[in-house]
Amino acid sequence: MKTERVADTDIRYRRTGDGDLAVVFVHGFLDDQYAWDRLIPRLTTPGIECVTLDLAGCGDRDAVGGPYDYDRFAEEAGRVVDALGKPFVIVGHSMGAAVAELVAAQRPERARGLVLVTPVPLAGVHLPDEMIEQFRSLGGDADGQRGVREQLSTAFPEAERDRLVATGLHLRPEVVRALADCWNTGHPRGERPSGCTGPVLILRGERDGFVTEDMVDDAIAPRFGAVTAVAVAEAGHWAHIEQAASVATHLDGLLAEAQGTSSGADAPPH
Repeated sequence: MKTERVADTDIRYRRTGDGDLAVVFVHGFLDDQYAWDRLIPRLTTPGIECVTLDLAGCGDRDAVGGPYDYDRFAEEAGRVVDALGKPFVIVGHSMGAAVAELVAAQRPERARGLVLVTPVPLAGVHLPDEMIEQFRSLGGDADGQRGVREQLSTAFPEAERDRLVATGLHLRPEVVRALADCWNTGHPRGERPSGCTGPVLILRGERDGFVTEDMVDDAIAPRFGAVTAVAVAEAGHWAHIEQAASVATHLDGLLAEAQGTSSGADAPPH
């Protein structure tokens, strides 16, 4: 594993493996790049390189200034993808799923697949004020953050839950508010069909009380062409942590398909 930096920025990313296909992982609300560490070692697809990064204001970049919105996140994650200079599959969790979609849609010549893990709709969730305020006010609230994770999960490993609560507490309250507003309000591109042309895999935790089956069926899946939606058993909102082996199996299936379409000369970076 090695850590590199996008030139002339503070954006750092971790690289594991040296395959011809990059698999880029984008974390969700209150989380960090290390949230993928249970999943990545369980992947068995040969010839891939796994890449993780922290979004602005999160994880190792918790001191970075704003804005904290989808355009900024997609621009930065896109710079990581471009620095890799190879075909890629991008995987996003929750809020990070919307970021992943924007990155893939902007680079159709190199995007080989999109994986959305318990995704919120790119168009936004649009919770009423009193409900979204519960998420906006989680900054610095250990009990609140722990409660949300416990309420929306089924099989969260205790050590990882505690680690992510500690991670979330490092986010400044103004960052937490901005992130909550970001996924609640959404992005204008979510109001029309997605620009992603490759295979799309949606993995929803079967017991996720936030990203429901109806939300996937009505607000997310219809925007894509070649889409497969799977309910992950015994998992809530953090399916990639709660049932890492099952999620890895589904992801390996898409990666095999992606490698089948990535033969020949690579397209130049976007």
